[in-house]
Amino acid sequence: MDPVSIDGYVIESVLGTGSTGTVYLARHEGVPVALKVLTAECPAPMRHPHIAQVYETGQLSDGKHWLAMQYLPGGDADSELRAGRMSPERAVQIIADVAAALDFAHDRDIVHGDVKPSNFLLAEDGRAVLTDFCTSPFQGDGMVLTSAAFASPEMLRGGPVDARADVYSLGCSLFRLLTGKPPFFDAGSKDEVVQAHLHHEPPRPTQFAPWLPSAMDDVVATALRKDPGGRYPSAGELARAATAALHVKVQPAHAFPRTHPPPRQ
Repeated sequence: MDPVSIDGYVIESVLGTGSTGTVYLARHEGVPVALKVLTAECPAPMRHPHIAQVYETGQLSDGKHWLAMQYLPGGDADSELRAGRMSPERAVQIIADVAAALDFAHDRDIVHGDVKPSNFLLAEDGRAVLTDFCTSPFQGDGMVLTSAAFASPEMLRGGPVDARADVYSLGCSLFRLLTGKPPFFDAGSKDEVVQAHLHHEPPRPTQFAPWLPSAMDDVVATALRKDPGGRYPSAGELARAATAALHVKVQPAHAFPRTHPPPRQ
């Protein structure tokens, strides 16, 4: 049974449920927030214009952790894609926003571990905001957090991972936003998808979106190298390469959000 309230946050509805927990739409003194009950320990809050802001964390009587974070009603990149509102220019801009968030986290030795378009929330001002940092930091202990469609080979092998695993997943996300399909979507079963990530060459985005410049094939191929050392050295480098390939101008980082829930009494 879903909770009615958590430490003064009144639950209104379920926004989504995944392997890392359940997200609720809640209100605290009339202010809407996204409240997540986690299956693991709360992540360390990070303040960045492209990371969903965490307002407060706590722990339930059963030991589960929860966090109250910024609620963005604009949906996510994957839902926008499925709604037919994802141009190549917008896709590359979203990737650039998320890359800025990832580089910020990576500089603090935090690996996201679940980089995929459904975790790219969209703010009213057009910003993409990365959510669902689920460990603090991600230890690379063999646990695969992301779905197989976006997971790096080293994650799928259950070995140690670092920031370069997020770069691979960001490259998969770029492919998805540009073509409407994840890489290796035609591999068949989940096990076949895993084997494709481990052993097959990445598909070319121009094969499914022929209007894209051929330079985008090189960007994806580099991002999805099996050897982490052959990938872009940072998420930002991937984003800049995608931007150059598409010949679009990336907007500067936005100011920090100014809206906050009222202070706790």
